[in-house]
Amino acid sequence: MKIHRLRLFLLSLLTIPAFASEEQKPAPPPAEAVTRDFRGTNGVVIKAAIIDKTETEAVLATRDGKRMKVALDNLVEEDRAYVKSWSKEEDVFLRKCRRLSIRQCLELRGYESFEFRFDGNHIMIDGKVNGKPARMMADTGAHTLLHDGFAKSVSLEVGPMTEKIYGVAGEQEAGWTAVPSFQIGEAVFKDRKILAADMNKDRPPGSKSNYDLLLGADFMNQLDGVISYPEQRIFFRPDRSDEDAAGGSTDFRLFKTKDGKVMRGKVVSKTPTVATLKLVNGRESQMPVSNFIEADQTYLNAWTEEGALFMEHCGGLSVEDILRLRSYQSFQIRRVPHSKHVYVDGTLNDHKVTYCIDTGAFNSLLHIDAAKRYGCDVGPMDQEVWGIGGVQPAAAVKIDKITLGSCVLTNRKLLAADLFRGDATDEDHGWIGLFGGDFMRELEAYITYTEDRFFLIQR
Repeated sequence: MKIHRLRLFLLSLLTIPAFASEEQKPAPPPAEAVTRDFRGTNGVVIKAAIIDKTETEAVLATRDGKRMKVALDNLVEEDRAYVKSWSKEEDVFLRKCRRLSIRQCLELRGYESFEFRFDGNHIMIDGKVNGKPARMMADTGAHTLLHDGFAKSVSLEVGPMTEKIYGVAGEQEAGWTAVPSFQIGEAVFKDRKILAADMNKDRPPGSKSNYDLLLGADFMNQLDGVISYPEQRIFFRPDRSDEDAAGGSTDFRLFKTKDGKVMRGKVVSKTPTVATLKLVNGRESQMPVSNFIEADQTYLNAWTEEGALFMEHCGGLSVEDILRLRSYQSFQIRRVPHSKHVYVDGTLNDHKVTYCIDTGAFNSLLHIDAAKRYGCDVGPMDQEVWGIGGVQPAAAVKIDKITLGSCVLTNRKLLAADLFRGDATDEDHGWIGLFGGDFMRELEAYITYTEDRFFLIQR
């Protein structure tokens, strides 16, 4: 009788599909699938791994290879919650694709990536303005800004210097400049107006600007930019620009040949010497790997089935999902009205504060009043900080602790200055300092404009 009652219970709890019938050879659960004890509402326990689900059912695989469907209503509350939180895409990623780098995951989705150079802690990339090569500095704390000397050198007409731009040391005159074309990789912008100013003005004696253009948060936002400090790369979606030279869906990656052709496709097979691509128009194209530019040869040589599985099964995962699965902390970025700057919450000496995330800040910097108010050891104003507007006095500051999430920076020395130059207070502005390139390099930061998130990890 006990066997009979158990059988009736299992039939009420489980529906076994035809492919798991006794006539078919059972298949084991997927490799590395997480098995656990699933408990029925009447106490029966089944050790299995979840392999799929619907709104009302979970598909389980037992260790002996049987597949079965379980109605969620027949599971205890804890297991119902587990099933609802389970993601097939995340499960496949962890089992099959976890060795893929963030770069590979983004490039597989159609992002174009560039290796950037560090100039100190500044992020430098190459592009074109009006068809001429331009050195660009990625600066999340600024609007896009041209150096007026460079603008004139590429035949652009700088308008009257009737505008004002503001920096850490004050203000400076600027003029609107009509830019016929502006390009980063395959991302092309047409007929834009960008402010231009003399970037060599009010700099430290003997120094000059190392960039022709500040690539600000406005363009980073439009291009769904991703900045990766640990990979030293910056990623853009070229289809978000005015002109996408390759065309087509960003479900496919950009490939470039040595003769200048650009195509978008995905690898479907590869030999040591020949790659077969499926293009956006559905056609397949075979081409020797040696015909591609060096970066794409490297990609093709490193192509694996993991990448193909990622594209087939993990397309719904966000950058946040992928980084969270790699143990990164995620922070929601906030924006202030009429500003492209990004902000994140943290603490200063255990006081809740907000920082401006600024990749253009060589080092992190505090507002002097906030440093004093939140218990920092503030020295005399015998230091200097330089920026737009020239130089202003600063003080060396000793900080016991800075935190963002569970990342903790202790016993640090920074500079503090009047970041708002008497224009109200940090409490009015809502933030107390610049979280700069020094801390972002140390904490292996990622910034994603697609999702408005900031990621850190402390090794």
